[in-house]
Amino acid sequence: MANFVLVHGAWHGGWCWRDTAAVLRAAGHSVFTPTHSGVGERFHQSAENITLETHIRDVCGCVEWEELNDVILVGHSYGGMVITGVADRMAARIRSLVYLDAFVPEAGDSLIGLLGKALPAEVAAQFIGAFRGTALDKHSGLMQPIPAEMFGIAEANRPWVDRRCVPQALATFDMPILLSGEHAKVKQRLYILADGWDPSPFRHFARQAEGQPGWSVVKLPSSHDVMVDMPKELAAELLKLA
Repeated sequence: MANFVLVHGAWHGGWCWRDTAAVLRAAGHSVFTPTHSGVGERFHQSAENITLETHIRDVCGCVEWEELNDVILVGHSYGGMVITGVADRMAARIRSLVYLDAFVPEAGDSLIGLLGKALPAEVAAQFIGAFRGTALDKHSGLMQPIPAEMFGIAEANRPWVDRRCVPQALATFDMPILLSGEHAKVKQRLYILADGWDPSPFRHFARQAEGQPGWSVVKLPSSHDVMVDMPKELAAELLKLA
């Protein structure tokens, strides 16, 4: 049986994996859905000094304290930044990396910087403007969630997502990732593109992965939140890795 560690994206929490995790557990696998500091049920810890590094350590702590090996590590959206950092620190514990409509950084990249690479200039400016301009106020250092509608999430699921997403420290999007290159030792990598919404910066990363050694690419006709709108179909793809 496999050990799945499912890493959520910005403003979300471990809650978003509820339905996908249920399918994986029903198949007999161990599933862990850690929530990052400052969001989800840990929103009481929210602070402007939380960074990408904090979230990488959160997930490393889950792997370490649960004594996990042979991990299938899945990162959604911003979670792609996090799992890359985790893999760089504990590659020997990880069997597969799965980027679910996610950012795939190289050393020195920040999420906001990657938006500029992944989207046409005008669209990138709109996204970056949203990141820069929708902080709660100039003193809080927290960014309000982007509404579910903008990510194409099914109308029936939008209220559930919107009421559970919470502000996240802007520093998590601004911080460049520090990598030693150890993450390259994880040889099995899967990119799952959510092919049912636009304008998506994630098509850029799917194109980069296509044809690269060790990479596979799968497309699902979903909104950005695949685990919310197509949880069973997502679980079916993940089970292939197990």
